Amino acid sequence: MNRRDFPELSELNLQHAKALLDARLYSGAYYMCGYVVECALKACICKRINQYEFYPKEAQKAWSQKFKDLISLAEVAEKIKDDRRVDETLNIHWKVAEGWSVESRYERPLRREAEDLFAAVSHPVHGVLAYIKRYW
Repeated sequence: MNRRDFPELSELNLQHAKALLDARLYSGAYYMCGYVVECALKACICKRINQYEFYPKEAQKAWSQKFKDLISLAEVAEKIKDDRRVDETLNIHWKVAEGWSVESRYERPLRREAEDLFAAVSHPVHGVLAYIKRYW
């Protein structure tokens, strides 16, 4: 994996999530939305550590799929906290996204949960992906 891969994967995973949602494959769509955020945050980490290849010192945590760990490594936690405080829509979208975990693959989210997560991640102005793109 290298620095260019993560933004591309994030965008591609968003397309996959939409296709799965359209095909009524809600658990797959839900899970894929989490990968959108994960890849976007990993793009931020690569930028922060100024590495082309994804082999940071904090490699174990950087390969995490936990948003909290990735946000910390990307050093955007305070920015996110501050921006969520002033943008209620962004805050709501982050709350929805925070409900995702890698363990989601063992769950069967409802249609509404998948649609809500997709909307939270993909909103063009207040979405989680649009927000993270500011820092990659």
